[in-house]
Amino acid sequence: MVDKKDDTLVQKKLSQGFMETRLSLIEYALSHTLDELLTASLDAVGALVDSPIGFYHFVEPDQITLSLQQWSSRTLKEFCRAKGKGAHYNIDQAGVWADCLRQKKAVIHNDYASLLHKKGMPEGHAEVIRELVVPVLRKDRVVAILGVGNKPAEYTRRDVEVVSYLADVTWEIVEKKRADEALMKTTSALHERVKELSCLYGISKLVEEGDLTLDEILQRTVDLVPPSWQYPESTCARIKLKNRSYTTKQFKKTDWVQSRAIKVNKEHIGVLEVFLLEAKPAKDERPFLTEEHDLLHAIAERLGHIIAHKQADAELHQAHDGLQLRVAERTKELAAQNRHLLSEIRERKKAEADLQESAEKIKLFAYSVAHDLKNPAIATYGLARILNKKYGDALTEKGKVICEQIQRSSEDIAALVEKINIFISTKEIPLHIENISLRNILLSLYEEFSSQLLLRSVQWSIEDNMPDSIIADRLAVTRIFRNIIENALKYGGDGLGKIVIGYRMTDELHVFTVTDDGQGVTEEDSEDIFNWFKRKKQTSTTESGGTGMGLAIVREIAATHGGAVWQEPAKAKGVTFCVSLSRHLRPGGKDTQN
Repeated sequence: MVDKKDDTLVQKKLSQGFMETRLSLIEYALSHTLDELLTASLDAVGALVDSPIGFYHFVEPDQITLSLQQWSSRTLKEFCRAKGKGAHYNIDQAGVWADCLRQKKAVIHNDYASLLHKKGMPEGHAEVIRELVVPVLRKDRVVAILGVGNKPAEYTRRDVEVVSYLADVTWEIVEKKRADEALMKTTSALHERVKELSCLYGISKLVEEGDLTLDEILQRTVDLVPPSWQYPESTCARIKLKNRSYTTKQFKKTDWVQSRAIKVNKEHIGVLEVFLLEAKPAKDERPFLTEEHDLLHAIAERLGHIIAHKQADAELHQAHDGLQLRVAERTKELAAQNRHLLSEIRERKKAEADLQESAEKIKLFAYSVAHDLKNPAIATYGLARILNKKYGDALTEKGKVICEQIQRSSEDIAALVEKINIFISTKEIPLHIENISLRNILLSLYEEFSSQLLLRSVQWSIEDNMPDSIIADRLAVTRIFRNIIENALKYGGDGLGKIVIGYRMTDELHVFTVTDDGQGVTEEDSEDIFNWFKRKKQTSTTESGGTGMGLAIVREIAATHGGAVWQEPAKAKGVTFCVSLSRHLRPGGKDTQN
């Protein structure tokens, strides 16, 4: 039975040891790093509970991530060679020692080998016989874990008390040291910031002194630079502007330099340089602070504005002297130009009136020619047909051929007249904008060309993404597809096997495509096939002559719908004709051409 008096003495001695250890660690933390403090704490707790292994790990606020922080001196020297200090990993990857984090209470494993849920040790880790691990709790959250291991005897509740106390004390010192370091860092940053702001404020005050010359501003600016740097006594500066230079006292070029270009209107006109007269410990970026790089940039940018402003003032002053004379001269010039402009306006109005009158005459002439040509052409065709039908037996073979040529020529003249009429109507007749069914238009065209398609075994297909309807002029859209399909059948050649009608859409346009696998369009033909009376050269027995108006009409229709027409080579062979129409047409609205 343990004597209560002896137990009290032991407790008193233990409490005294706690106090001495706590004071010792607080004093130690004043002159040592955080890692050194943690090592000293682990060495102290290891000595108190006779444990050669000791570790102290931080727990992130998410209560999921562990940070491997530090081991005791004996652990590193005698037992553990495992790497990973400072590494972060998930608690799910931790071994049984992390049970204290999961359970939020101290955990004792006096028979480590018998544990079924242990995960093994990383390479180089000390063999664990027994361990005691305690959590450090703050506001019901685990913030750190202190563990000891391999005590010769079993760990007891007294050991838990000792380790828990020192783990808690260590965390208090760690928090204070972290706060002190953060405060020092913030204080240092604020001090540097005050110096930077003082420099920029000093430059602003120089500008406010309106009687200073540019040379005076630049010299006094360069003198403001060294006091704003981390090591003012070892800093010098220089401003170079083309053939001028401004330096601080005791200026000297060294290998430790930072510089920034001075620009006016994006033109490089000079440079601001800061030198250190001796090597200094590197912080952030070489011997200069990141904030010093930013300040250098701000000063150089401000100097660019000051120089530009001074130059503008000088130019303004110089310009003011001759302004009145230039105003008078310019007024005189403008009066002359105004008279000339009025004369040009009168001449242009007369020219526009003459052009309108000429256009009307040409239009009437075109209608007249088309009308006068069509009837004789039809009559000639009829007479030639009667001649061939009634008197064909009396004609020689050459006569029959000539009769057939007369018929074909008459047909061509009639077709040309019809195309001219269509072209004129395309430009003259207002569009009837409405919601039209593309399905009905394409079905009607298929029926129209079905005999030719069947005769030449040409496949006809429409891509699935074709919209059911669009807003446009029905007759105009029908004419677009008819002319392009007719063009494919005329000029596709003997190898024409399929015609595919496709569709794509942009924010502004409907784009329809008609692709065939015929012989395509040569580079020579592609340059002017959309012009009047321009036809692809006939190279196949299946091709028939055309008027050269079909694609020109398509171009005019597309233009009246706010679009265009163009051709692209097909992927394998053939050609793709593309026609775009505006998506912003509205039923009953004005046509696009007008």
